[in-house]
Amino acid sequence: MSNLQQQLATIRQGTVQPVYLVSGTEHYLIERFKQTIITAVLDGDTSSDFNFTTFNMEEDELQAAVQEAESIPFFGKQRLVFVTHPTFLTGKPSKSEPDHNLEALVNYLQAPADFSVLVIFAPYEKLDKRKKVTKSLLKQAEVIDASPMDTNALARYVKEAVQTQGYRFQDGAFNALMERTDYQLTTIMSELQKLYLYHMEDKYITRHSIDELVTRTLESNIFEINELVLTKRANQAIQVFADLLLQKEEPLKILAIMLSQFRLLLQVHILRAKGYQQAEIAKEISAHPYRVKLAMQTERRFNRELLAQAYQQLIQAEYRIKTGQVDPELQFELFVMQFTGQKESQT
Repeated sequence: MSNLQQQLATIRQGTVQPVYLVSGTEHYLIERFKQTIITAVLDGDTSSDFNFTTFNMEEDELQAAVQEAESIPFFGKQRLVFVTHPTFLTGKPSKSEPDHNLEALVNYLQAPADFSVLVIFAPYEKLDKRKKVTKSLLKQAEVIDASPMDTNALARYVKEAVQTQGYRFQDGAFNALMERTDYQLTTIMSELQKLYLYHMEDKYITRHSIDELVTRTLESNIFEINELVLTKRANQAIQVFADLLLQKEEPLKILAIMLSQFRLLLQVHILRAKGYQQAEIAKEISAHPYRVKLAMQTERRFNRELLAQAYQQLIQAEYRIKTGQVDPELQFELFVMQFTGQKESQT
């Protein structure tokens, strides 16, 4: 059982801490904690303003949230206070936020009220641990880690969740689900709800149902475009691009993600040539291990010059679009036709 699962189980059993810091960017894990704490403290009822309040730190003052936590609850045993957007915990706080009295929170942490539960949601990749307020929270609060899981932990988590619901996978179906959702936990758990309904009778999730029901992520579709471009399949690349436009995706957004993926391919190619392993590359460039794994599978088939050519031509294409020199859809087709018309240089 993961540390988060143990923490949630403890909360469900009635043991609740006075202060929580929820740190990390995985939306699904954040929502799981949020619903668990609401059920434990308020019996799931947030409709009453008496004992539940949310403070947005981009609009509200921190000291107001602290004062709320210090107030005795009405008609209930405990008060629940949520604090969102605490950019003062990061290295780049919002310039538009109020002038927060950070000492108010630091002092509160020394002796938090036993009749309140204060939850600070910090959905950021990193917190500024040099700050006094951050140090105090990490020391005094119960820290809930909502960071994205590594590939192996994610696979275990999803398999356990599916087994708990009484379902099983056909051979190859689990990997198909993970790849189609780009190993994104929030997306996986959402798509599983459709699969549960579809297989309510047999409890057997098949590869066919995943192909039919699970929506591919934008990143996954664009990764396919890049693969098609690199392997000189121009018409297929243009067709996938056209399908994304029908789904109301913006051409500039598609190009931006294509650029980021080609940048990743180049970074992985260079670091692998220097002897870095998959885990080391992921850490070095702060990338998801699964994306590094996919990049390594792709970049091995092409030399650095070819990857660099694609990257440079995409930069030029993006510049022409942003400066209004050419229609975005036409520019994409021109890029594909120009690049795929080159002589391919394989490793």
